[in-house]
Amino acid sequence: MEVVIDRDAFLRGLQMVQNIVEPRQTLPILANVLLESDAETMRVTATDLEVGARVAIPATVAAKGAVTVSARKLGEIVKELPAAAVALKVTDNASVSLRCAGATYKLVGLSPDDFPPVVPASPASWVGLDAKTLRELLAQTSFAISHDETRYALNGILFVLQGKDVQMVATDGHRLAMSKRSLGRGIGGMTGIVPRKAVIEIMRVLGAGEDVQIAITDNQFVLQMPNFVMAARLIEGQFPNYEAVIPKAHPGRLIVSRAAFVAALRRVAVMAEERNKPVKLALTPASLRLTASSQDLGEAEEALEVQYSGDELVIGFNSRYLLDAISAIEQDQIVLELKDALSPGVVKSVEDEGYCCVIMPMRV
Repeated sequence: MEVVIDRDAFLRGLQMVQNIVEPRQTLPILANVLLESDAETMRVTATDLEVGARVAIPATVAAKGAVTVSARKLGEIVKELPAAAVALKVTDNASVSLRCAGATYKLVGLSPDDFPPVVPASPASWVGLDAKTLRELLAQTSFAISHDETRYALNGILFVLQGKDVQMVATDGHRLAMSKRSLGRGIGGMTGIVPRKAVIEIMRVLGAGEDVQIAITDNQFVLQMPNFVMAARLIEGQFPNYEAVIPKAHPGRLIVSRAAFVAALRRVAVMAEERNKPVKLALTPASLRLTASSQDLGEAEEALEVQYSGDELVIGFNSRYLLDAISAIEQDQIVLELKDALSPGVVKSVEDEGYCCVIMPMRV
């Protein structure tokens, strides 16, 4: 293999895939990226066997070929190079010569024959959507992914592609976030739990304007963008019946300014117990009083003018959960639907009916 590639394009490509490589690997080759040259591109591929990604970068190819080299070390080298052409050449015994301006490196590589396959055969059907929509769906659900490794089925986002809608759901047992968008056209029924690591990487590489295609096969999730493809093994297991968790109607409805509520929550939560940051909400028809206290620290209280329809109510929530749910809303006003002190609350936007977050209350 012998190629010449633009340093900035090379760095961008490496940054799109190298986070997939785990620092500690049982197989040495999984610490490497696969470099392949073909026609007018060089492909860079990384995998940890659960998630894999490949990016194609324009290049001048003098000789086709393939090699694997350390992802971390190659990234460090290319990051420090000047903005000039980079010449890569594979020499004997899978070693790589790299030249840029006056700098020269020799890297010890491994044979590409042992690198595991990453990208599956093209799925039978793709669902197309724009990157902005996908980013919003993920941002409105990813914060609720469980980090409890014993509840494996909750360690990702449930993708549901059905009818004309794409829907995503995540829960950690204490809260559940759901977001739905209509694509305006019929799509086949596909469903699968996409692991947390793949979700994080998708959000990291998504741009603003490009079109994205996604597909779900029997055991894999596949995402495709121009010059980029990612595949992730779906999480096996039964996702909870989320539709049964979401309350259908609540008698209490609080409408409040998003910015004012967030600011008050942050100020009051400073005095909350550190472990789960409980904050008490006391509601009357025209006001909301937020309080938090700690035996060791003291207490805090703040009142807000709000619109509230329902019985007077005192209820407690983990303030971090409330802030996460509200942060996923971009509109100026939010809605908090409530029933009583022991029933979950539902956070929504006044305008956007596609998103909601159900949060279990706390005894405070």
